[in-house]
Amino acid sequence: MTALMTALMVGLVGCGGSSSAGANGAGSPSSPAAHSPATAAAGSATASVSPGGTVRPPAPSASAGASTRPGAASTGPRTSAWNWSSQPAAQARQQARPVRLVSLRSAVNVENGVRFDRLVLEFADGVPGYRAQFVPQVVRPGSGAPLPLAGQAAFELVLTSAAAHDDQGASTLRTAPDGTGPSGLSYALAGDFEGTVHIGVGLSRVAGFRIVELTGPDRLAVGFLS
Repeated sequence: MTALMTALMVGLVGCGGSSSAGANGAGSPSSPAAHSPATAAAGSATASVSPGGTVRPPAPSASAGASTRPGAASTGPRTSAWNWSSQPAAQARQQARPVRLVSLRSAVNVENGVRFDRLVLEFADGVPGYRAQFVPQVVRPGSGAPLPLAGQAAFELVLTSAAAHDDQGASTLRTAPDGTGPSGLSYALAGDFEGTVHIGVGLSRVAGFRIVELTGPDRLAVGFLS
C-alpha cells in the first residue's frame, strides 16, 4: 500500500510540472519558440506578415540599390521615353509639313518628391519625331563645329520633320535660341537644316532623363534629374 501511494504522488507531481511548462514556457519571450521564422519575419524590417499569416515581400527602401529609387538612371534598355533612364530615346513620326518650333524655355520642377530640370519645346501644328541621347560633344550639322555648352555632360536632341524657320527663311522662334536654366542647365539651337532641328543641352553630369508629349499647345517636355 505504501508503495502504491508513493507512485500515485509521483504521477500527480509530474502532471503538475507539464501544465506549468505549457503556461509559462512556450509563451514566454525567453522560450525558443519566440524566435521561430514566422515571428522573426513579423518583427523584421525587410518583411511583413499579413493578418492571415502570409509573408509579403519587403517594400523598396531608400537604402536599396540605385534601380529601386524613383529617380535612378537605368543602365539597361529603355522601355519608353516616359521612363527615367540615361539611355537613348527615340520616336519616329512623319509629318505632311515640317512642324514649326516656336519657343524654347527651361525651368525646375518637382514631381512626387523628385526634382528635375525641364526643357520645354513648343511647336505649331503638331509634335515632331525625335532622337535624344547623351553624346561626347554636340556639333553643328553641316560645319561640324562644336556647340559651346556649359557643364560636363552634353546631350543632343534631334527633331525630325521639324523646322525653326518659315517658308521665307525667317526664324519662327518667339524666344531666344539659347539660354541657361535656374539650376545651370544650358541649351542652344545647334542647327536647322533640311527638315531636322538640332538642339544641344549642357548638364553637370550624365543623368536620367525622360520626354513627355503635351498638348494645348503642342510641346515636348524633356526632364533631366537634378
